[in-house]
Amino acid sequence: MKIAYILPSLRNQGPIIVVKNIVDYLVEQGIEIDVFYFDDFPSAMYFNCPVEKITMKAPIDFEKYDIIHSHCLRPDMYVAKWKKKIKRAKTVSTLHQDTYRSFRYQYNFILSYLFTKYWCFIQSGFDAVVSISEQLKSMYEGYIKAPITTIYNGCVISMDGEGDKEIVRRILEVRKKYKILGTYAFVTPRKGLDQIIRTLQYLQEYVFIIIGEGPNIKELKSLSQKLRISDRVIFFSYQKNPCNYLPYFDVYVMPSYSEGFGLAMVEAALAKRAIVCSDIPSFHEIFRDNEVCYFKLKDVESLQKAIISAYENRNAMGKLAYERACNNFTTQRMAENHLAYYQELLRI
Repeated sequence: MKIAYILPSLRNQGPIIVVKNIVDYLVEQGIEIDVFYFDDFPSAMYFNCPVEKITMKAPIDFEKYDIIHSHCLRPDMYVAKWKKKIKRAKTVSTLHQDTYRSFRYQYNFILSYLFTKYWCFIQSGFDAVVSISEQLKSMYEGYIKAPITTIYNGCVISMDGEGDKEIVRRILEVRKKYKILGTYAFVTPRKGLDQIIRTLQYLQEYVFIIIGEGPNIKELKSLSQKLRISDRVIFFSYQKNPCNYLPYFDVYVMPSYSEGFGLAMVEAALAKRAIVCSDIPSFHEIFRDNEVCYFKLKDVESLQKAIISAYENRNAMGKLAYERACNNFTTQRMAENHLAYYQELLRI
């Protein structure tokens, strides 16, 4: 079997991390893989297989592959554009998020609806679509005409000890005075980090550390200044391996309004961190009520109680979340499930 993965970039972000984890495992099993991408970014992720930059204007040699699996909108558009040149390979797309809701955080209702309809139309032309949760599958199987199957994401954490020494120093200094809430993400309004900041004004003994970049950073800084708690909301820039900082967090927070799958939350679980997360269906597919602390969206009192409970029970909850992640959401399980699905498609 030979597989081509087509990506928007090699940037260290959710869908790309997922593909890297699949590729790393499958290459070790002797599967031939090539990765194609469109955009260059500093600190690109390393793949242990050939990688090649492409443009929308020229097709790759599709006939070399048995499976062509694209991730995100532009790669899906690329496959759709050159579909007539794909004679024997099976084409696969992945549903990584609630498409409409994700667009809604960027565009108005009409544009979000039209973009979602367009993407669903494109994915309908694939041989198969992988959904990363049962919730997403049930939401979109009426709009995407291709067969949809659910394969949960998985991950592995590699705390290589190469964290920025200045960041570590600052965190250790803060720990002398405060309990630490932490998160890392590409910071957009969809991530819901403003909820933590609004609640922090009632939790005087806590500090909130945000690692990452994104269009919502400026607004979050303004909010913390407006609430006069900017000394307890600490921003650090993008880090290549943010897992290095998980051991310094008392509680990992993931207050998203919408997520296809909480990959960073699983990483926190693998580091045995207590977790506070929003009460959304996709998160309930990952963890049970006794493994994390859920809170109601936009409910400061509910979030406050969840944070306090998670901190007070951090060791026990961290252990339960770790066991759940190890049993269900490892890279090996995810990659093996993808491989089995590819083999099934090739038998059809």
